[in-house]
Amino acid sequence: MICSFNGLICCIERRTRHVCTCDHVDMNGMEYLSITIRNPATQQVFLLPSTPALKCPNHKNLSTIGVSFHPTIYEYKVFQFFFKQWQPHECMVYSSITGSWKSISTSIEHLDSSNKHVCINGTVYWLCKSLLDGWLVDHILAVDWEENFSIIRIPKEETMNGVLGNLEGCLSIVVVVEDRPFEYRFDIWVLEDSKKSIWVKKLSDYMSFSTRDQILWVVVQVNEILFGTKKQYSLYNIHTRSWKVFNWACGPYWSFSLPLAYGESLLSCNGGIDS
Repeated sequence: MICSFNGLICCIERRTRHVCTCDHVDMNGMEYLSITIRNPATQQVFLLPSTPALKCPNHKNLSTIGVSFHPTIYEYKVFQFFFKQWQPHECMVYSSITGSWKSISTSIEHLDSSNKHVCINGTVYWLCKSLLDGWLVDHILAVDWEENFSIIRIPKEETMNGVLGNLEGCLSIVVVVEDRPFEYRFDIWVLEDSKKSIWVKKLSDYMSFSTRDQILWVVVQVNEILFGTKKQYSLYNIHTRSWKVFNWACGPYWSFSLPLAYGESLLSCNGGIDS
């Protein structure tokens, strides 16, 4: 599971398609994503068609995807990036209205491959990097509902060891820093102006536990923030500034999906309402 909105959940599964010719079978295969939209309330599952880029042998490595849900109409778009070495990523877009994929141009060269993204009011945000004066510079890639790309700079005071979130309808970035040995602090920055990349520090507090594990997930809700590491969940209450820690009961951390906010609905997985 990579995202959820209005009762719909997007799930992906990495698979390998072997290429057969008259002479041989390519056992290395071509990696691709099987993408489904699911509604647990209605038990409906919709499998998106394969992208046309799968037919091209130059697209063997997938970069990442992101899902945009329109805030007012029952429609969604899936953005899928294909990595080509030493070239900008190619982006394919699936629309639930047309039921098909199309290619759009982009100049993005480096993108986080974890599929972690945030959708706010139809705009999708990813962490990415670009070359500037020979250095990889961290910033945020955004694409709006009209499929226009833009770049947002991150706060100068922070590094990109953070996670994007949705705090009360605003794009936020949560960063965990080690002030002193075994003493960690988190900062929450909220985007105030996307065109000018103006951020405001909303909250800063020390964590009630010491951890050397990397923060893998951060889920921001109205009053709470959920931090996930390899060993535990830590729930922070913004109003009371208190913590609750939940250790993993069983299983390795990679067997768990990204925690998502979920609310039931009767929306159809193909982007409309069943009659």
